[in-house]
Amino acid sequence: MSTRTRIVIATLLGTLCAALVLVALPASAQNNGGGSGGNSGGDNGGGSNTPSAPSTGNVLRFGWAQEPDNLNPFVGQNEEDFTVWSINWELPIGFSPEDLSPTSAIVKDWEVSEDRKTVTMTLERGLKWSDGKPITSEDVRWSLEKLGGEGVLFTSYTDGITKMETPDPQTLVLHTKRPDARLVGGLYVYVLPKHVWAKVPPDELTGQYKPELPMVGSGPYIVTEYEKGRITRMERNPEWRGEPGPYDQIQFIKYGTQDAVERALQLGEIDMIGEVEAGSYARLGEQENVDTNSSPTPAYTQLAFNLCPEKLCPDAQFNPAVQDQTVRQAIAYAVDREKINEIAARGTSFVANGILPSYYKAFYTEPEQTYPYDPDLANQMLDDAGWTMNGDGIREKDGETASFDVYVRSESPSNIQAAKLIAEMTKEIGVEFNVQVVSTDKLYDLTVRKQDGKPAPAFDTFIWGWGGDPYDPSFLLSILTTGEIGGSSDSFYSNPEYDRLYREQTGLFDTEARKEVIAKMINITQEDLPYLVLTEDPALQAYRTDRIEKIAPICPEETGDLFCDSVSPQGVIALEPIAGASTEVGAGNPGLAALIGLAVGFLAGVLVTRHRGRNREPLELPE
Repeated sequence: MSTRTRIVIATLLGTLCAALVLVALPASAQNNGGGSGGNSGGDNGGGSNTPSAPSTGNVLRFGWAQEPDNLNPFVGQNEEDFTVWSINWELPIGFSPEDLSPTSAIVKDWEVSEDRKTVTMTLERGLKWSDGKPITSEDVRWSLEKLGGEGVLFTSYTDGITKMETPDPQTLVLHTKRPDARLVGGLYVYVLPKHVWAKVPPDELTGQYKPELPMVGSGPYIVTEYEKGRITRMERNPEWRGEPGPYDQIQFIKYGTQDAVERALQLGEIDMIGEVEAGSYARLGEQENVDTNSSPTPAYTQLAFNLCPEKLCPDAQFNPAVQDQTVRQAIAYAVDREKINEIAARGTSFVANGILPSYYKAFYTEPEQTYPYDPDLANQMLDDAGWTMNGDGIREKDGETASFDVYVRSESPSNIQAAKLIAEMTKEIGVEFNVQVVSTDKLYDLTVRKQDGKPAPAFDTFIWGWGGDPYDPSFLLSILTTGEIGGSSDSFYSNPEYDRLYREQTGLFDTEARKEVIAKMINITQEDLPYLVLTEDPALQAYRTDRIEKIAPICPEETGDLFCDSVSPQGVIALEPIAGASTEVGAGNPGLAALIGLAVGFLAGVLVTRHRGRNREPLELPE
């Protein structure tokens, strides 16, 4: 999950929601392509600077500073993992690149029962994995059960399923205890080949297992080489059932820093960058033979507070003052988010209000409380609550001091800048923020820390971000449920009413009814403030106009992400290389730009994905 500097444009169509498709029963999808992949090897690290196995033909060279963490979907967590997975494998039900509405993939069509507790899926006939073996309903069932049940990032998508049946190789029947609109519009679990993955011992699946290469799949390209620190190579899948992509290979080339990636684009060593830093976006667009693209995403940057309840986190380490609601609300009024966008995000983002990005147009409602910049009101609130100023200009109450550490990742210049701005702003109200710049791994460790098997987070506040699914808001909403403490929750927030409303909205197939429930959830969290959401952020991308003839932003059409935000391989297939301009396959040498990156030092561009890991065991909630 890279900290994508993203600009979220609130233009998504109402068809984002599964509910719109499922209201008319039975529902069916139009056939719309599919695919597969495979190879053998694993992480061999090191090596020379030149990728192996050169050949001739068209190649798309994609540069990044953060590479896949692990090609194993049971443990991988980075956004780069998702980029590769979404090309190598398909979801059961796909999403139209035009408007992100559900459409056929491995599943050709589906029917929903009258009580909306049973979904019957019918697979496309004749589909094959890249190794030639048939794709069956048992592959889908196994993937939903195993990857959906044990995968780091996939457990929330299948938690409503109570039973699965495969009456024949083309049919899968899903049963739920209560209606669940996510089964069609939000089943973000890749279908894996059971005949490959079921052979792996369970403890290895969720451990250090590295897939053999070629990585058997169903997408248009399959991973044939993965050399950590250098290259991830994908080649055409001979069994892909859709229109073949324009490239013989896709090379994802690893550079030491984001600066090195951007320099490589200017030098013509690579053809495209999927994530450009906000600070260099405008400058890159002014370079010869380089153009840029800004696309909408459901992503935001937030200041998170440690609210872990003592009964759940008896050994958590934090300043108790951070759990004073008045203090958090005063901080919200004291932070000028417009200024943060202008300076830290270079104006590429826009101020956010609440935990649900306005990207989700079908479900978004402006919250009642938006915390406009008002330091005078913040001071008054703290005065009224008994927080008095000490001789150092920091407020105190009952032996507690309003002085907090705010952790930020060394790999994110924009987050560091935002933290410094917040520290400067809150001085006006007698609240101190001590900026702690740490590695991504260190911050992750602080948030997932455990003691005696219980969550024990060790932080006051931090700045990071989240990115949701492109079509359904449930993932982002799930993060703040009590059940995700020990799972995806990073503020360790718990509110029984919020939990109840979350369960209610997942079962609503009517968009307007669901929107009303979600509005209540947003208002609750705006009052409780587990997060102060700072900005809604963009996907900023750049590419060479002398290498790529046509860029057609899709997902959604015309305004979307060039790589479909890890949802669909259609972004790759839609690209058109300039005739005669393609490099020979295998020529992905990081070259001069890599050396420039090394000269800067080991500031590895470990842009950690917003879909941060669910590699802990979530709490079990009572019904």
